[in-house]
Parts: sequence; C-alpha cells; structure tokens
Amino acid sequence: MKLLSILGASFAMIQSGMAGESALTTTWHPLDGLGSGKIQIVPVACHHWYAHGGSTAVGLMNLVNVPPTDNPKEATEDLNLASVCKVRFSTSDLGDPRAPLEVKMDVTGFAVPRRHDHPREDVIRACIECLRRCLPEKLSKTPLTVKGADGDREWIGAIVKEFNGHDRSKVFFMPET
Repeated sequence: MKLLSILGASFAMIQSGMAGESALTTTWHPLDGLGSGKIQIVPVACHHWYAHGGSTAVGLMNLVNVPPTDNPKEATEDLNLASVCKVRFSTSDLGDPRAPLEVKMDVTGFAVPRRHDHPREDVIRACIECLRRCLPEKLSKTPLTVKGADGDREWIGAIVKEFNGHDRSKVFFMPET
C-alpha cells in the first residue's frame, strides 16, 4: 500500500512537470506589409508554452506568423521577416540565477527571399527594434552579440554596434510609412 502511495505521488509530480505552464504572451514581429511594400513592427499574441519559467518573449520573435484572414485558402504566407529571413534571437535563462546575462542574434542562415524586396539593413534593424521592445527589464542594458556568416559580419556588426550604443528606452528603428 505504501508503494502504491509513493508511485501515485510520483506519477502526479511527473504529470504536473510535463504539463508546462503555458500562457498567452506578447512579443513583437517585423511583418512584411504585403502590398504596401513597407515593414510593419507589430505586437503579436503568442501561446508561450514556458511563459512561467526562465524563458522570455524574445525566443518567440522568429515564429511563423500567418495572420488570421477572411481568405484562408489563399493567404497562407508567413509574414514574419525574422522567420522568413532566418534571424534568430535568444537570451540567457532568467530562471537560473547563475546564468550570465546574454542576448544573442544568430544570422547564420540570413537571407532576404526574392519575394520580399526590403533592404537587408532594414530587415535587421526592424528585427532588432522588435528585440528592443520585448526585452525584459533585467536584460535591457545587456549588449547584443551576433553570430553570423563571415560575409555578413561586417555590415551586421556595424548595426549591432550602433544598437549597443543606443538608449534602449528610445526607438532604434521605425520603418518609413
């Protein structure tokens, strides 16, 4: 009987640990403006599965974004330029007090597809502006580091250097309207 009690309690703990603590949260996406030809920086509601752990909304910035539509058979394109252009952001685990504070941008696979005619600098700046808007307070002054292909390192590095020297309480990039 004692064994059954222990097994039952263990099973309950495993189940609660596997269930996750999900919540709706807000992140920011640099969206292709479709016919406008402009990038739109917008807040996006996401189902954040680990919202109550040490992860942040920053990791949700590169998710596929196919907005709700009245024509679901035709409007199936991912409009999130961070997703489409393969710009990935990550932060240190804020739930781990021993983890060093880090904010990283990985542009190893960065490319602007032909169907999007935005200047590559604007795509990177828009992605970084989205990052600025969703950084948690604890990381608001943490320098952004970049990982990328050698051919992109110089021009992206210059933008990152500019961002790291920028007052993060102020807008870094606003696409032309």
